[in-house]
Formats: sequence, C-alpha cells, structure tokens
Amino acid sequence: MILRELYNLSLHRGRFFSIFTFFALALFCASLALGPNERLLKQSAPALIWILAILTTFFSTPHLLKKEAQHGLLDEILLHPSLASTYLLSKVIAECIFIGFPLACVGLLLSPFFSLSSHEMLSLFLTLLIGFPALSALGILGSLLTLNTQGGGLLISLILLPLTLPLLIFGLSVMDMVRLGLDSFPSFWLLSGTSLFLIILAIAAGSWALSFATEH
Repeated sequence: MILRELYNLSLHRGRFFSIFTFFALALFCASLALGPNERLLKQSAPALIWILAILTTFFSTPHLLKKEAQHGLLDEILLHPSLASTYLLSKVIAECIFIGFPLACVGLLLSPFFSLSSHEMLSLFLTLLIGFPALSALGILGSLLTLNTQGGGLLISLILLPLTLPLLIFGLSVMDMVRLGLDSFPSFWLLSGTSLFLIILAIAAGSWALSFATEH
C-alpha cells in the first residue's frame, strides 16, 4: 500500500514542486525582511520554518483525498474496515517520504540564511523529521473531516491548528535548548512522544471520519 501511495503522490509531483517552491521563497523572503540582525534571524528561524511547514502540509492534502473519493477508492477501503487504519498509516508514511523529507531538506538548505550554526541546523532538521508524521496524520484527518466542503485547506487549518501547538512548542523548545547550549534531549523526547500520540489519535479518528465522509 505504501508503494501505491508513493506512486499516487508522484502523479502530482508538479503540484508538490510548487508547494516546495513556495516554502523556499517564503523562507528566503522572510530572511531578507528580517535584515542583517543575526540574533533576530536565529530567534525567528525555527518558528518561521515550523509555521510554514504546518501550513504547507495542511494545504497539500485535501486535493489528493478528494480525487480518491471521486474515484471510489475510499468506498473500496470501507468494504474491508480492518484496512482503514493500515490505509491511513500507509498514506502518512508515503507523505513523510515524498513530502516531509524533501520539506525538511529545503528547511535545512535555507537555514544558513538565518545564521544558524551547524548544530542548530541539524537539530532543526531532526525536529521537522520527528514532527512531520504527526502533521501529515492531522492533515489527512482534517481532509476527511472536510471532504465534502469547499476550501478544505483553510478549514483544516482552522480546525486542527490547536492540535499542532504542542508540536510547535516542543520543536521550538529543542531549538532554544540548542541555542543556549543546554541539554536538548528531554525536549526531543517530549516532541517524539507528542508526535506519536497525535499520529495514533489522528489515525483512530480518521478511521471513523473515513466512514462518515463516504456516507455523506
């Protein structure tokens, strides 16, 4: 199922290229707007990159699920209810490979524009890799909840943005610890635990939302 999801995502690579381009240009313009103040750049970079990653993830998922619903794939999944969780988990894994990793790489490549040290760059890269699976799972859940509405991306952001706050807080906490030269492992563990909890929660709720969305 993961290979099939990767293939489906590859069919929309032009759309994702546009998303990555927007992400990169937004970060580049933000670094220019903040000016040459190194301290301000260092403090602003993690929050900017995380917030853009959250919005980019939420706006990239609705289109794909609507296509699958129109083609009847979601109805086929419901014929085998035990496969619903597997189907959703495979989508999360595929999005992490096809979207999450490249997005984290773009953030890593643009980190020098924010005067981040190599240790800070690596830490930011790792926090994005840890947090993206949860963002993907929440994005898929939101897509299912708003499947039959217009403007799904905006609704997803409004509905699920509060659930991303723990990820944002712990992700930024890691960066603060690294910047201050303190032990960042507790914050890494909190970020990892929060990400895992949100993945489980989103997949469980998504299995219910899948049946609700296809019935309506």
